[in-house]
Amino acid sequence: MPHTKNRRVPTPGTLRYPLFQMRIRIAFFLLAMLSATWGAIALQSEPHPEYPRTPWGGYPYAASYDAEIAAPDVHRVLYEDEHIMFIEVANPPGFDVRMHGHPYPSVFARDTGGGPATGSGPASAAGVPIDDTHLDPDSIFAGKGWGEGGPPAGLEFPRCTTAPPEGPHRPINHGTVPVHFYRLEFRRLDAGGLALHWRQWYSWMLKPRKPVSTREPEPALGPHVSEQWPYSWLYDSVLAAPGNYRLLYEDGHVRILEVTVRPGETTPLHGHPYPSVLAFDADAPDPRDIVNTQLDPNSLLNGQGAGLAPPPSVSNMTAPTCSTFAPQAPHSIQNRGAVPLHFYRIEFKRVDGGAFRLHWQEWYPWMKYMKNTR
Repeated sequence: MPHTKNRRVPTPGTLRYPLFQMRIRIAFFLLAMLSATWGAIALQSEPHPEYPRTPWGGYPYAASYDAEIAAPDVHRVLYEDEHIMFIEVANPPGFDVRMHGHPYPSVFARDTGGGPATGSGPASAAGVPIDDTHLDPDSIFAGKGWGEGGPPAGLEFPRCTTAPPEGPHRPINHGTVPVHFYRLEFRRLDAGGLALHWRQWYSWMLKPRKPVSTREPEPALGPHVSEQWPYSWLYDSVLAAPGNYRLLYEDGHVRILEVTVRPGETTPLHGHPYPSVLAFDADAPDPRDIVNTQLDPNSLLNGQGAGLAPPPSVSNMTAPTCSTFAPQAPHSIQNRGAVPLHFYRIEFKRVDGGAFRLHWQEWYPWMKYMKNTR
């Protein structure tokens, strides 16, 4: 994944001789061009896996309508594997969005929006006026049957939505700010099949697990992360329980984790410093099989007041479901069942919230120029 560091660049006037300045600039330019060429060669030499397209539920529309193909500027694929696609969706005001669809069930994760909905579809659920035209408005895939999950108690965000596949549509944003959210699409919906096929689908779960040392109680681990999450970074799930929380993608705004608790396993003590959307594409386990032990049973960050969205209300779907959580204090999870606990966790390192209206051009400058690509 890309990482950037701040670099100190000399300002005009810090170099004494104009000719020397020009030579330095030419050298930097040539170095940048050479680096870009090497990068392009490296990207071309790496094989890009192609995953089978398996539309769910009799979805009848051609692959040319798929969002990442028909409207890739609006739907940026941040991560994909044989099971999921994690997509950032950006629809600026008045942008000419091309007709596109989604052949897979999805969970939406939003950290901005609000206000009355004046249109239809998941974008309008975020409070932005959308004129959303479906190619076949009478189809079962015409934006019907979504499940809505509210924010955690005491917070405005994050929020989540569950959706079946969506047929080709063309959402035009008539507001003054972009629509922006994340869409996790399930190329395969595990649902009730996880109990039967988990050894085949997730064979890596059968490999021997590396032992992880248990973290010492606070305050021995060091200073707290923040007032909102008063625990050491060493409790962060990716560091404290790497065998259960696999980091798939991370940038300055979000990260997505694949979460696994194998049958009979107890995770190390770990926590979650960011507000999150949990996306489940398997049927819920028996709650009696899951034991959740908190470091501090009296903490106000033990998952109280979580939001929950049911599965889509079409085609007798039992998944996906989603839930929203505030930051969570350290805890451990024991799976006493015979089936793995498996889901995805979308974490918001920054919650845009109402500030998005004022800062979207600063946080997402590329959205300002999307209109110039058409």
